Amino acid sequence: MKKLLAISGSPRRMGNTELLLEEVIRAAKEAGVEAHKLVVHELNISPCNSCGRCRETGECVIADEMQGVYQKLLEADYIVVASPLYFMGISAQLKALIDRCQALWARHYVLGQPLRNSNGHPKGLFLSTAAMEKGDGAFRGAISTVKALFHVLDVEYKGELLFCGLEEKGEVKKHPEFMEKAYKAARHLIEN
Repeated sequence: MKKLLAISGSPRRMGNTELLLEEVIRAAKEAGVEAHKLVVHELNISPCNSCGRCRETGECVIADEMQGVYQKLLEADYIVVASPLYFMGISAQLKALIDRCQALWARHYVLGQPLRNSNGHPKGLFLSTAAMEKGDGAFRGAISTVKALFHVLDVEYKGELLFCGLEEKGEVKKHPEFMEKAYKAARHLIEN
């Protein structure tokens, strides 16, 4: 069975970003894909300390919950990363997770080791929300960060969904067209 990993980078539970991510999960399940949601702020993930040891072993020496996240990242056929926009970037919680993927970068690009045993090529999607009414390039930094993550993970970047005008918690419920767009994008990701 194919697997989708939905990564919620929002520190606010069941806020706009996570509600949109729930539509992604619903679409995956309806398509017969096993879906797992990772709520980053509920995990004990320390930031990268730049010790450089991963360049020698391909493993991170920090013993925390990121060790289990590595396995989930590498087992997924589809990865959907979701984060609200904070100061033109992703959330701090999600950034810590991404920075810790330095170990996977070292494993693959420094040590030349394969990341996965399978021949499959995972696909990825980025979903982000912002309070501002217009994006006008505000998402550029966040998109670049997620693209860099997918490059390191050898995940094919299939695009992004960017939603503006969502300040209050649950406000996305007033926009069924946003929810439908997230659902359809997930189905497209899986079916193509």
